[in-house]
Amino acid sequence: MEVIAALLGIGVVAVSPLVPALRPVAKTVVAGGLVVTDAVRTNAAIAGEHWMDLVAEAKAERAAEAEARATVVETITIPLDEE
Repeated sequence: MEVIAALLGIGVVAVSPLVPALRPVAKTVVAGGLVVTDAVRTNAAIAGEHWMDLVAEAKAERAAEAEARATVVETITIPLDEE
């Protein structure tokens, strides 16, 4: 999306010397592109934080399971012949 806005902005800026009325349109398109870019960056940062939280939780659960397995003590019952 931001690429399209950038291309539109470049196109309008390139034509703006020929049509001076297009300069405000070019500014609006560029400003819209900046808004979209900021929103995408913010959402990507939030998604990255959520992902890292999930990874940390999964690692903690794996470590807890491994520790629980390491502390399990098996008992073996050996029947004794009563003679």
